[in-house]
Amino acid sequence: MADTGAAPRRRPFDRYGRWLGGAALAVSIAFIGERLWRLDWSTLAPHASWALAGSMAAAALLFAAADRALARAWSIVVDPDGRQSRRDMARIYARGVLMKYLPGSVFQYVSRQLEGARSGIEHKLLAKSIGVEVGLHLVSSMSVAAACLAFDRQPIAALLAAGLVVGVSLAARRSLLTALAFQIVAFGAFALAAALVGASVLPAGTSLAHFAALFLFAWLAGFVVPVSPGGIGVREAALLALAGAGMPAAGLMAATLALRGSSIAGDLGYGLATMKQELWKSKTKT
Repeated sequence: MADTGAAPRRRPFDRYGRWLGGAALAVSIAFIGERLWRLDWSTLAPHASWALAGSMAAAALLFAAADRALARAWSIVVDPDGRQSRRDMARIYARGVLMKYLPGSVFQYVSRQLEGARSGIEHKLLAKSIGVEVGLHLVSSMSVAAACLAFDRQPIAALLAAGLVVGVSLAARRSLLTALAFQIVAFGAFALAAALVGASVLPAGTSLAHFAALFLFAWLAGFVVPVSPGGIGVREAALLALAGAGMPAAGLMAATLALRGSSIAGDLGYGLATMKQELWKSKTKT
């Protein structure tokens, strides 16, 4: 008789996926290390300015605002009828934002699965929401990146098109389209954060819209490598590789490091502030 208490075997795909992700992370770290080794660090000094500090602070706020929009999109997918408390859903998502910086980067989904189940949401619905969210990430990030690339030639048309998509999606009052609209807003905030940081360190005449699009491509690269916590390493390597040919090494490295610092600050700020607010409200009620 088979031993029913035996642990299930890991699927080969999962094992190979971890190996591929680990290899991608190792290559990314090696690539960044090589760029840092070749860089003349004295060229970074001119980029340390109040303008960079201000842009990083503004970018951190934009990353936090993006987290809030993504949280709203996720709650709409999981709970389209609004049966759950919006505050509880925000708290669940905020905890996941903090958990994504643990090694493996998948703990944000594990956290949401466990916290959502404790709140009475079905495991099946929570698991399904992950696939929907990932699909929306791909569509939204690429849509905003396309709008950024079109911005250089037709800025008004690009802005009008993005606004029209968001407006129509919200007006349709369909849960999936509403979630899409919030995700487009979130990735728009990502792009604006990249443009702000780029404006403070990249040479005059650099297309900030193009740089923002490259940042979104790099974000997507970091997202699809699950081994990398919060995309650390992979995102930076992808941005350096994509933009390296046409931008000065020092300015690009400064922008890359500044964006990572701002994104971490935004994630931590949103996560801790949301959880602290909810904990404080729960204490005052008791």
